[in-house]
Amino acid sequence: MVKHKAKLVIKELLLRTRHYQRRLKRDGFGAVAVLCYHGLRSTNAADDRVSFSGLHVTEREFESHCRFLKDACHPISLDQWQASLHGGPPLPARPVLLTFDDGYRSVLTLAQPILQKYGIPAVVFVCSDPVENQELLWFDAATRSCGEAEVEALGKLPYAVWQKTCAKLRKVIDSDDPHTPLNVQEIKTLAAMPGIEIGGHSASHARLARASRHEQFGEVLRNRKSLEEWIGREVRAFAYPNGLPEKDYNGDSISVVKDAGYELAFTTVQAYAKDVQQLEIPRFLMLAGISTAELGHRLAYSWPRHESIAASGLTCPRKTPLVRIWDLALRR
Repeated sequence: MVKHKAKLVIKELLLRTRHYQRRLKRDGFGAVAVLCYHGLRSTNAADDRVSFSGLHVTEREFESHCRFLKDACHPISLDQWQASLHGGPPLPARPVLLTFDDGYRSVLTLAQPILQKYGIPAVVFVCSDPVENQELLWFDAATRSCGEAEVEALGKLPYAVWQKTCAKLRKVIDSDDPHTPLNVQEIKTLAAMPGIEIGGHSASHARLARASRHEQFGEVLRNRKSLEEWIGREVRAFAYPNGLPEKDYNGDSISVVKDAGYELAFTTVQAYAKDVQQLEIPRFLMLAGISTAELGHRLAYSWPRHESIAASGLTCPRKTPLVRIWDLALRR
């Protein structure tokens, strides 16, 4: 507990003295840091209304993140990244791409004004069935009916059984519900805003690895067609629901996404994104409670260090009792 508190204090000190900004400007990334957000909630909103509250960062947290990213990094758009991959201008030294999964209305009402304020582009990955039917995403509905613990068990069901089970859930949206999905007009509004790109996320947020190839293709293609019809232009990027290989998507999923016409697909494997990973682009998951100091520390130290260790095949060395207090902050 004492060590944990010491880390927090020192990280805040490093942030306030602009240490993280200086470190990032010195080192750069050598790849793209793709950040994966989901929904937002009002800073003053009660957590008891929000299922999986860790996936819904507060307005205050998100604005603080954006302020830091604008100051210390180089937020980029998908257009910039694609252009760099096809012979266009190279990316800046510290490229960061912001993404949002699922298609919550809070991305429009809470996140977009902050993105606009700081001039930060983003990709919004949308599940089309909740939008079209104006109903809760299945896992939000299941949480209210059965509790969060049952959601993982439901997700492991074979696709056809899962579909029938989800059809019985109460998905009615209550007034001012923090889990409300975007509607079609709101998606059109978002898509028309500078810097915002709409991407696919399957029709119903199915765990694709539990479905046959035919079932997966139906989920992916139906989603893409709906989105393209609504926004009137091509949808080129996809995010695998949940996003972990073999558990949530598999080899069939990758080929289905390619056959459906997508150019890029994103996972939730936590790593920097290299140019060669266009159908399995990793992302860093952003959760409620990640302070700006913690984000700065991860960008400057934790994520590069983990990447370096993974590349070398080594494991993290065990700390000795004589480790300096400074090292408590610079190692995670």
